[in-house]
Amino acid sequence: MMSPCKGGGGVQPVADLLRRALREGDEQGLTQIRSQHLPDDVVADLAKQIHQYALEHVAGESSDGWLVCRDGIGPWWCEAAGLTEDEFRRLYKLLTDVVKRLTEQGLACRRHPQSTLLYVRHDAA
Repeated sequence: MMSPCKGGGGVQPVADLLRRALREGDEQGLTQIRSQHLPDDVVADLAKQIHQYALEHVAGESSDGWLVCRDGIGPWWCEAAGLTEDEFRRLYKLLTDVVKRLTEQGLACRRHPQSTLLYVRHDAA
C-alpha cells in the first residue's frame, strides 16, 4: 500500500494541498491561512498526511507509550511543496490548527507549544 504522504490512498499529495491552501488564501486576501479558511476535506487530508508522516518518522517511544517524531513537520512541508519562507509563514498557523485537530482526535500531542517534537499514536486511546 502506498503512503498517503506520497499521494496514495485517495489523499491528495501534500504539495497540492498546501498550494491549494495558498491559492485560497490569496483569493480571500489572507496573510495568515488557518483551517477555518479551507474546506474541511483539505484540512482532513492534511491531518491524515501529518499523522502518517509522523508515524513513518518515529525516533523512539516515550515512557508513557507515545511514539516520538523528532522530524519537524514544517521542514517536510517546505521540502515537499517547495515553499519559500514567506509562504511557510502564511501556513504556519494552519500547521498548528491541523496538529490541534490530531490532538483532539487523540492521535497526536505536543508536550510544549514551541517544540517541534510531535508525539503520535497509531490509534486514538
